Amino acid sequence: MTSVRERIAIVFMTVSVIATLALGGAVIHELNRKPSSVVANGAAATGQEAATPGDQGTATASGGAAGSTGSAGSAGSAGSAGQTVSKGGGAGTAAGQLSTAAIGAGGVITVGGIYDETGPFDATVERDTVRAYFNKVNAAGGVNGHKFQLLDCDSGYDPSRAHQCAQRLIGQGILAIVGPLSVSGEDPETQFFNSQGVPLVGGLGVPAEFNVPLSWPVTASLTRYGTAMGTHAKDLGLKAPGVIIINASFVKPVEASLLAALHANGIKEKSVDEVDATKADYTDLALKLQSEGADSIIGGLDPFSYARLFQALDRQNFHPKILGLGLDKKSANQSYGKSVFNAESLTPVLEPDDHHGDPAVADYENTVRQYFPNQVAALDVYTEGDWVAAEAFVEAIKRIGTNPINRKTLTDALNGISNFNPGLTVPLTFGAGGTHDPNHCFQWIKNNSGTWTTYSGWNCF
Repeated sequence: MTSVRERIAIVFMTVSVIATLALGGAVIHELNRKPSSVVANGAAATGQEAATPGDQGTATASGGAAGSTGSAGSAGSAGSAGQTVSKGGGAGTAAGQLSTAAIGAGGVITVGGIYDETGPFDATVERDTVRAYFNKVNAAGGVNGHKFQLLDCDSGYDPSRAHQCAQRLIGQGILAIVGPLSVSGEDPETQFFNSQGVPLVGGLGVPAEFNVPLSWPVTASLTRYGTAMGTHAKDLGLKAPGVIIINASFVKPVEASLLAALHANGIKEKSVDEVDATKADYTDLALKLQSEGADSIIGGLDPFSYARLFQALDRQNFHPKILGLGLDKKSANQSYGKSVFNAESLTPVLEPDDHHGDPAVADYENTVRQYFPNQVAALDVYTEGDWVAAEAFVEAIKRIGTNPINRKTLTDALNGISNFNPGLTVPLTFGAGGTHDPNHCFQWIKNNSGTWTTYSGWNCF
């Protein structure tokens, strides 16, 4: 009969074999993974392969040193290495505690950005605009020995993926969020970053970015767009517009501001239609507005949805006046056809089409062309906003000087920015307090046979 001592020995030997097999399997798994390095506390990410843009929640490092396009490193799937934290925050809520953990002297300053890189939108151009600005700064030696890089994460027009991205980026030790564009996720995740003590610079202009203390937007809010468009409709002589607007999570206050401005100017809309970004065909709305007797269309859509709208108008030979935000994306304009001719839009930044010789516009366009030439045709009002966001962020780092760089000193530096002129917008001034709202101004632009032309100075609301 086997003794107790022998049975114990057999148990230990069995456990040892199992542990060895498990460890060996784990080692083999790691050896077969793509080379990667997770960024923590601002350290530089390295790696040989960039993650596939369509991978859910993948955060990649970019914006490398010495003017390169960046050493992009796969940082794994969202949620696997980041903090798991419950969603929180809200408009007007207090900011989370600001970390004072500093980036070491000469260390790489790592920021994050959530972008709809797959799905109905393509915000890779916004991502690459931020990268291009950082590459330009890095090529010039950086700031006080520091270089800059961006970790991006694909939200894929999915709010749950956007939240996974937010958790992942926080877990990777980013200093701040700079120039995000996530249509379905930006409003709630702005609130979430604020609750976690993570500063956010720039963005799409969603309401939350103007209602939390740790957000520093650089262009006008989308609700202010609504007010400006509703007011400008009177200047254009619109009497009976049909309103078509994307049904994003933040649309209600934007829609309300537009309708309030229309009504204040004696204009009554024929109808209001909220549409999903995935709507494939606008023929039904073209027929509906035509039968209603709409004399115009006021649009609050993304560039890709506008293409489907204009194509439907062409098919019905229905050509009402058009007033819309965000109409100036060159790559999308190629799909708009002649329906976009004579359309009106508005912009809180200089329109490049007729400002190529302006030094700030030339710097922006030439830098993107140098590092991401395939993205030049996709530049638009939103990429200009992200360029200015990167400028404002780097300006704040400059103001920190040789003091420790952390979220607390960054916040103080951003709040100290006054009358900062990035060249593409009106001068920007921030300050300590619960809200930041520095840009109330737009210029009117009109499409003249395919070219956007500015025909006003700054109109501020």
